[in-house]
Amino acid sequence: MAGDRIGRTRPVQGYFFVNAIQRLVRADNTRRTRFHTSNGHLCLNPIEFLKAFASTMGRAVFHRYAPMPWLTFPAIDYLEPFVSGKRVFEFGSGMSTLWFARRCRHVVSVESDSGWYRIVSQQARDFGNVQLFHAISKEDYVGAISNCQGRFDLILVDGLYRIQCLDVVRSYLNLGGLLVVDNTDSCPGLAVRVEQLFRDSRIIPLRGWAPHHLHPHETTIIRDVPMDRSRALRSPRARIDP
Repeated sequence: MAGDRIGRTRPVQGYFFVNAIQRLVRADNTRRTRFHTSNGHLCLNPIEFLKAFASTMGRAVFHRYAPMPWLTFPAIDYLEPFVSGKRVFEFGSGMSTLWFARRCRHVVSVESDSGWYRIVSQQARDFGNVQLFHAISKEDYVGAISNCQGRFDLILVDGLYRIQCLDVVRSYLNLGGLLVVDNTDSCPGLAVRVEQLFRDSRIIPLRGWAPHHLHPHETTIIRDVPMDRSRALRSPRARIDP
């Protein structure tokens, strides 16, 4: 009987071992390896990897968060020279809220998770340029930007209901402003919706590693967005940078 039980456990132990190796190599089932984005782009920048590893270990071991958005490092580098003195709206709050607050004139953020809302509110209490709203429904969340006066220089879509948020943001973006959409590699239908809605604009996918993630992903920046939405319907195709 004992030998029979040992014989039956070996395949199970082998399965968990193989599964652990696969998880180590692939990170999750959406990507070829841990070094690929979910849409298949290989990211081998060693400096980005080391920064991602250090921030992930800091969060996991010391419960400390790197004071920067959880966007790809190339996207953060792209935004840094742009955001000074700008007005920003975020769908989804977090470390990005504090990062923007240190650089921007005004930051408005809507958050759906009550616990995270309390944490970010506490950390942002010393900033006089941050407005943080808690949305308890999909309608409140998507419609939060319509309750703000004026347009924004930068709008970040990085929370719930991303496709629905994309559907409403154009009329709230200043001419010359930037729209930032995170995880366009892994959120189903998100990249396609970006191309459909902003085929008249310049679409820039920025792929790479990000803070607090041990795999790369994709942050897409949309710029040169015409303020007249009707012009989007007449444009034949989006301009997508490689």
